[in-house]
Amino acid sequence: MSNRFRLGIVLRLREMAEESARIELGHAVDNHQRAVAAVEAAQGRAGNELRWLSDLQHATAEAGQLQTAVFAVAAAQRAIVASQERLGRAAGALFEARRVLADATRQREVVERLRDRFVVAERREREHQDTLAMAEIASTQHAVRAARGNR
Repeated sequence: MSNRFRLGIVLRLREMAEESARIELGHAVDNHQRAVAAVEAAQGRAGNELRWLSDLQHATAEAGQLQTAVFAVAAAQRAIVASQERLGRAAGALFEARRVLADATRQREVVERLRDRFVVAERREREHQDTLAMAEIASTQHAVRAARGNR
């Protein structure tokens, strides 16, 4: 099995790993965007609950309504905290996916450079062999002419 063939296999594997990392990055971006939307939605709900509580405090409201509004605000704030925690995890996963893609890209580029160097070395070797063959032909032709000239 030639070195070029092995490098081709390794390069294909590196390309597949890079593509897989690119797909995972896409999933991480989607998850991050969903987490951002969840935080915004939770903050919106908390704003609505706070407005409701504020309206109840300025109007004549029953204690039960005030208590319900306070519980709703507390629940909305817990939802904000939970969604922010999910956002933090999604951001961490996004950064990790970006790192994995960068590593996969670097590994692919290393194999490409190795392949390119090998191709250049192979071409130089062929050129060298061609030069040796041409030198041998020229030497033989010179020897033949010299032998014919000495007759």
